[in-house]
This record gives sequence, structure tokens and C-alpha cells, in this order.
Amino acid sequence: MKITLLVFSLILFCMSTSFAQMGHNEDGSGSVLVDNEKVEVVEYVGEPNKDVCGIGNHHHDAHLTVALTDAKVLITPEEGEQTSAEIPAGAAIWFKEGTHSATNDGDKPTKFLLVYLKNQ
Repeated sequence: MKITLLVFSLILFCMSTSFAQMGHNEDGSGSVLVDNEKVEVVEYVGEPNKDVCGIGNHHHDAHLTVALTDAKVLITPEEGEQTSAEIPAGAAIWFKEGTHSATNDGDKPTKFLLVYLKNQ
């Protein structure tokens, strides 16, 4: 009985740990740099003509984006008109929750950090 309870507890622990780590990088296109009780930081690298912060049409919770490189990005909101944005390295931009696709419209790789605050 003790062994069964121990095995069951270990399975539940492993499942809860893996679910907790899914966070904001569910499609696996970014690299999670920090994930603790206060914040999750995900780094995204986007090659020219490729996605920059998720694969295809995807959703983000509200977050801070920090550009680590200059970037020219083509953004297509779920509902709305496609826009092009030139973002200089070092820019920090707050984004509300939303769904979009975002493509590197430049000729060099882009690198962004997305910072998600967790509920306190």
C-alpha cells in the first residue's frame, strides 16, 4: 500500500511539474530563460521571413517585449489590418493580451525577450 501511494504521489508530482513548465512557450518555438513564482521570460529568435514570437497565429497573455536586435516585423492581428513595425534594439513595449501572427520582415535574424508577470 505504501509503495502504491508513493508511486501515485510521484506521478502526480511529475505531472504537475510538467504542466507548470508549459507556461507561455507552449509551441516550443522559444527558449524559457527564467520561470519562477514571479515571472516567466522567454527568448525568441526569428529568421528572415519566419515567425518571431510563436508559430503562425498564436496567443499571448499581457507581457513586456524587449527587442535585443533591430527588427522589422509584419504583424497580423486576429481581427484587424496587417501592419509593419520597425523596432530598434533596446526598445521595451507593453502588449495587452491578444492573438496574432508576427513575421520577421527584415533580412537579419531578430531576437526578443517576452516577460510575463505571474499573479501574486
